[in-house]
Amino acid sequence: MSAATRARALPLALVALGLVACTPKGTLENSRVEVVRVDGRRYELRIASTEVEGEYRLLIVRATIVINPDPQLESERNWNVVQPFMQRTCKGPFIVLENHLADNVNLFIRFRCAA
Repeated sequence: MSAATRARALPLALVALGLVACTPKGTLENSRVEVVRVDGRRYELRIASTEVEGEYRLLIVRATIVINPDPQLESERNWNVVQPFMQRTCKGPFIVLENHLADNVNLFIRFRCAA
């Protein structure tokens, strides 16, 4: 590859890499956002109440880049981050009604306060 070809290809490669890295973050309608750092990783916790009293939706979004994530490990990390927030929201015990890992990184949870 000639120097001129490399000079033209470099800006295109940088633009392509930038577009790949810019995946949309998860959102949760009518939620409040709290940014936390756990073990050097930043997370955005988005929490919103549902139409049912004492029931909430929570989305944890990894705010740091993850390359080739291990879904099992990411799920364990997410659970360690969200449990104190669910306890604080409920001021005590909670019951998880639904949970799933999106994009192998972000965790969605629907939970209800037990008290």
